[in-house]
Amino acid sequence: MTLSQRTDLRIVHAIPGRVRIKSPLLRQSSATLSEALQREEFVHWARQNTVCSSLIVRFDSGVDTAAVMRLVASILGVSYKPASSPRSPAVCPHGVCSPAAPCRCAAPPENNVTVAAMRFGGLTLAMGWILARRIVTGAMTQAGLFSPLGAVAIVGALPLLRGLAKDARQRKVRLDSFLAGSIVAAIAAGEVVTALEVLWITAGGDLLKTWITERSRRAVAEILEVTTHHTFVLRDGVEVETHVDQLVPGDIVVAHTGEKIAVDGKVTRGHALVDESTLTGNAEFPERKKGDRVFAGTMVRQGVLYIEAECVGDNTYLARILHMIEEGLANRAPIEGMADQLAQRTVRIGGVVTLGTLLVTGNLMRAFTVLLVMACPCATVLAASTAVSAAISTAARNGVLIKGGRYLEQIGDVDVVCFDKTGTLTTTSPRVEALISQDGASREELLQLAYSAEIHNHHPLAEAIKVAAEAAGVTPTPHDVCEYFLGQGVRSVVEGRTILIGNAKLMKRFKVKLADVNAQAESISARGLTTLFLAKDREVLGMFGIANPLRDEAVDVARKLHSQDVTLCLVTGDEARTVADLSERLGIAKTYSSILPDGKSAVVEELQSEGRLVAMVGDGVNDALALAVADVGVAMSAGASEAAMEAADIALIRDDLSQLTYIRDLSRRTTAIARQNFWIATGTNIIGAVGGIVGAINPLMAGMLHIVHTMGVIGNSSRLLAYDHTPDKN
Repeated sequence: MTLSQRTDLRIVHAIPGRVRIKSPLLRQSSATLSEALQREEFVHWARQNTVCSSLIVRFDSGVDTAAVMRLVASILGVSYKPASSPRSPAVCPHGVCSPAAPCRCAAPPENNVTVAAMRFGGLTLAMGWILARRIVTGAMTQAGLFSPLGAVAIVGALPLLRGLAKDARQRKVRLDSFLAGSIVAAIAAGEVVTALEVLWITAGGDLLKTWITERSRRAVAEILEVTTHHTFVLRDGVEVETHVDQLVPGDIVVAHTGEKIAVDGKVTRGHALVDESTLTGNAEFPERKKGDRVFAGTMVRQGVLYIEAECVGDNTYLARILHMIEEGLANRAPIEGMADQLAQRTVRIGGVVTLGTLLVTGNLMRAFTVLLVMACPCATVLAASTAVSAAISTAARNGVLIKGGRYLEQIGDVDVVCFDKTGTLTTTSPRVEALISQDGASREELLQLAYSAEIHNHHPLAEAIKVAAEAAGVTPTPHDVCEYFLGQGVRSVVEGRTILIGNAKLMKRFKVKLADVNAQAESISARGLTTLFLAKDREVLGMFGIANPLRDEAVDVARKLHSQDVTLCLVTGDEARTVADLSERLGIAKTYSSILPDGKSAVVEELQSEGRLVAMVGDGVNDALALAVADVGVAMSAGASEAAMEAADIALIRDDLSQLTYIRDLSRRTTAIARQNFWIATGTNIIGAVGGIVGAINPLMAGMLHIVHTMGVIGNSSRLLAYDHTPDKN
């Protein structure tokens, strides 16, 4: 490795105020680096990930990224030279990046699923033939190096042999290297069946890992297409349909009712209600007019907007967020530190015991038997994998999908859970939570008048009123006139009386006095509810308080997490006053309000920088980056966006929040059984090694020992298949 390679500092991703850097120099943990960076006034915090050789720095958005890079380089004692010329654009493998800019998507790994499947299939046929012959004839299969089974074993061992050669060139020894050496020795000694047994189990594990990796890569590539493909652009006063790839900054994009906005930009004219839930999670539709900023991926629910494009294609806020999601997924490599230590320890112990057996006994066959016992990881590998596989199967049967054993294990260890609000702690459908009447008006009268005025309105708040009226058995009266006011409400004429239902802006528009009801309206707002006034002939008859109601199981889930010493945080795009009551009811320790997607991920990263193990629970695109950054991301999948589903590590299919505590209990049970399996595997390996040393077992018996203790491990793990712990009980 050259000096330039060793000192290379590379920007993996950067947005204003945040940069992720990669370098081999970052493989070594250094508290000095983070402390030195955080002493600078413009640096908010820094977090180093030695496993991924990366460093994340958050800093003042007005500071140039190059200045941060120079600071990092000076602390590390190396030089930093930014690229002198732009790199030539690369073709995006996902087809989502602008042709005019370099691809910023993570390069997909080579697809080896077919190769792994063919290898496992061939070895399965060979093992099946051996088993069938043993059952039919009762004879043990004997095969030499130059037999057909010997050829199968050699072909099956080629990937391990290539790894062994690579490790030898790099002067590195891993468990796989030791395994490859023992397989070669077994084949050379004529113990082909034993070698095939080891290869078959190893190939099955490789196939599963490769398939999961490739499937995740394809899924992440697909979620990048979240915005529209075509939009309308104003050309010489005429709206022209244009593909989004052809948009450039400065274009005037026209977005009509029901259409997605394709650019980040500023509204030059028009007036509309915009659904921004993909970014903020807020179920309400804010009003957008001239001078306001809008973002790609949001949708015009009512009205028309003329937008001057500022960021297009791969440079939009949502596209950058999704690329960061893919980056977060790509960086989720398995933790190798502990595995490397285990491999070195196994190699040392196995080598010492084997060599010691040879020196003490002078018997090559005994030494080879010990080598097979110590090198074959069958039961040790299966100790965790069978427990995890059984637990994942049980979880799926109970409506929980888990993307890997790592996340199953970590969900039981997390000490901080961050929740999104809308769609996670609350349901996705607004509901009338409060109804206050004035001047003796009855509840039924208020619902009847509101239903009559809103009957043709499909706004979510109107739908909530209609549902409440129907539940009370109220029927609407046909209206004579109906007029909608964008972002304000509805004016209708029912049986000759003017009915107004809407917010304070609508009341002000029609000169309805609110002085007498302001105190009651404030009490509704203080509960985090959206207030709608109902007036008849300019006199307020009542007020509706509407909100997305708290899930029925949310209180019990919060109580159980508290009992397990888990800290709860609320991270939401809603305003502080709308979530204060919810936070108090659930005993949430920290509340972060009015947060955009990158702000949610920043909260998660800040908690991680404090040494906390963090789970994020959410359901929207606005949660996806935080789901990807968190140690464990959990998606409420019934209403979840594709981005959230793919960024998450665990999906709660039944949309039941109590499954969160269920999966934590299952995680702890799985860990306990995996530890039992480890002792089963380790104990029998010790017995086998001792038996080999004293000559009590031969190489063939060593292979049989692996089968016996492997079946014991599988049998113990199968207990998890019957795990029927109900989600709502401790």
